[in-house]
Amino acid sequence: MKISCTQENLTKGLSIVSHMISSRTTLPVLNNILLKVEKGRLSLLATDLEIGISTWIGAKVDAEGAITVPARLLSEYITTNTDKTINLELKGTTLHLSSDHFKANIKGIEASEFPSIPEVKDGPEIEIQATDFKDGIIKTVFACAVDETRPVLAGVYLKIVKNKLKLVATDSYRLAEKTINLISTGEKEVGFIVPGRTLGEIGRLLNESIEKVEIMVGENQVQFKLGPTTLISRLIDGNFPDYEQIIPTNIKTKINIRNKEFQNAIKMASFFARDSANNIKLQLKKPKTFNVIAVSPQMGDNTSELEVEITGDELEIAFNAKFILDCLSVVNSEEVSLEMAGSLSPGIVRPLNDKNYLYIIMPLRTDE
Repeated sequence: MKISCTQENLTKGLSIVSHMISSRTTLPVLNNILLKVEKGRLSLLATDLEIGISTWIGAKVDAEGAITVPARLLSEYITTNTDKTINLELKGTTLHLSSDHFKANIKGIEASEFPSIPEVKDGPEIEIQATDFKDGIIKTVFACAVDETRPVLAGVYLKIVKNKLKLVATDSYRLAEKTINLISTGEKEVGFIVPGRTLGEIGRLLNESIEKVEIMVGENQVQFKLGPTTLISRLIDGNFPDYEQIIPTNIKTKINIRNKEFQNAIKMASFFARDSANNIKLQLKKPKTFNVIAVSPQMGDNTSELEVEITGDELEIAFNAKFILDCLSVVNSEEVSLEMAGSLSPGIVRPLNDKNYLYIIMPLRTDE
């Protein structure tokens, strides 16, 4: 292997793949990035055995070849290098790096020891606008379960129906659903669960230079193509909960409220709810009084009084403050609606500027 490429391109490529390196692995080669030169270009690959990521960058190629080198050392060296062009030459298992002002030799591990990253070839394939997909990820992935005691809840359910894609995430205490249009899709309806961490990585990688995302679903894996970058992840095995049955239909109380005003009231209440499991109370009294209340036996209490138009019944209901704030911070809507079917039924938050998104939050029981 003998190539030269710009420091800028190398830095960009390394920042894409090095994020996948796990510090907890006991397999030395998994701490490495695979550099592979073939067909006139340089590919960078990394994997933690659950997610594999590869990207290619332009390079002047004099000789092909492959080697794995420590990800952290290579990334730090290239990022800190201030020269415009860097030359890489492989001799045995040592990678020689040279530029106008710097030289280094990095010892590597044979490319043959690097785990193969399988390619998904046969399966349903869809295309989606990158901006739409990123928006869907941002508005759902935060609602995944953090622990994996129930693995299906640690992922996002992707359901393809005709020309639409639904992204759904829940930790059993709240649920987020976003529906987006597809550019193209096959005839087959399909549903699969992608680890939340995988979609978090994709959200990180999507930027303005990527116009579309190609998704191909295999039996146990899913492949995402984002321009020059390909990410392959395992799928979570299991059945996602039949969530549609918990969406309240007999709405008895509804308000529309300014998002920032609502966020501010919830934040102020949350300061007093820290030692009571983030428990806050929403109190709606006709004609227009909306109180956000938090009481702490140790710290004191707080009440924010807002003026809103109340449609339907008066109501008192308790929620987890953090769960409301998580939603309000991602919806990008000046106004949201809050719909409730009763004090013991789930509440629904909907941004008024997006009919394709809903967020359901389970109520908390309170001591009267």
